Amino acid sequence: MPPRQAGDVLEIFVLALGAGRTPARDPERAMAGAAAEAEVAQVLATFRSARVLAPLPRKGGEDGARWHRIIRLHERTLAVLEGRAASSEPSGRELRELGRDLFDALLPGDVRRLYDTARALQGGRPLNLVFTSMLDWVADKPWELAFDPSRREFLATSSVNLVRNAFTAVPADVPARGRGRLRILVAVAQPRGAAPISAKAETADLRSAFADLVRKRQAQVEVLAPATAGRLQRRLAAGGVDVLHFVGHGAFDEREREGSVLLEDDRGRPTPLGTDALRQLLCGRGLRLAFLNACETGRGGRVEWNRGVAPALVAAGLPAVVANQYPVEDRAATAFARELYALLAGGSALGDAAREARVAVAREAGTSPLGWAVPVVFARDPREPLR
Repeated sequence: MPPRQAGDVLEIFVLALGAGRTPARDPERAMAGAAAEAEVAQVLATFRSARVLAPLPRKGGEDGARWHRIIRLHERTLAVLEGRAASSEPSGRELRELGRDLFDALLPGDVRRLYDTARALQGGRPLNLVFTSMLDWVADKPWELAFDPSRREFLATSSVNLVRNAFTAVPADVPARGRGRLRILVAVAQPRGAAPISAKAETADLRSAFADLVRKRQAQVEVLAPATAGRLQRRLAAGGVDVLHFVGHGAFDEREREGSVLLEDDRGRPTPLGTDALRQLLCGRGLRLAFLNACETGRGGRVEWNRGVAPALVAAGLPAVVANQYPVEDRAATAFARELYALLAGGSALGDAAREARVAVAREAGTSPLGWAVPVVFARDPREPLR
């Protein structure tokens, strides 16, 4: 296998040079307002020593029609999954059509040519691709569904390790790698009145994924249940945690423009914890990964993307976060976590492990056709292993 080069990651940035943020809360109005500034919106792509810049096509003719199709199907999907509409989830055909539109929007002009070159240079290995957007309404879209029509494949389940990054001035934490065990803390919150979750099954799957390493004293799994804010803070402040795996509920409030997770108080009542409090709780604790197995923790705001839970944590310096951009089925969530941790325990890089976990969900009987695209992976470098 050819040696890995320092710049062997395709990075794609959507830049809003000199553009202000569009305050409209309605997605169609936001897109229309942003389209008026199309001349300052650019897509920058870098790979090894190559740099290309292309305009972000988003108004007029087919470009404008493409964005309207993306927005409308995305909004319909959100409405169905959140119980605000009675129509059905997108079919497999509709997801492929959405994926083709996302693919064309992601890779305009010279960016597509650099993408093809980068793939050709991988020698059969998956291409690591990191996507970052300054435009919040662009970052909000489900890029994990990008579909290559010429190869007839969804990128994230075939030959591309597609991860995201947040646009931030804060460098990522670089926790020292320990020579001992990989330490995983599973925090479980099931407050009274909240929808039931499969916490026992998920915890059992995590223990199973790491069973061999636990026997070899190379990993340990600790369960914190119930997870109150005070108990979680004290445990993280004590140190010695590499991975935080949260099992519970999350939400994004469009009115308040803030994401949150639901913890418990000392009496088992629900206690929402917003992005500001979560940053204080989790960042600077030596964590290598936070896995937020809760609905909508991967979403950001259409106007302020970094107010979502996962984007906020990455923007504040957490090295890697796995979260969900839509409400997630228990079966799909368990399959994703089981495969991801099994591969991470074996030394796989985060990007490789996440791609295989998506494949595992896609082949899991009884899960939604959309299930594999619900998880969102945020990482500065998808080639990093956890151990």
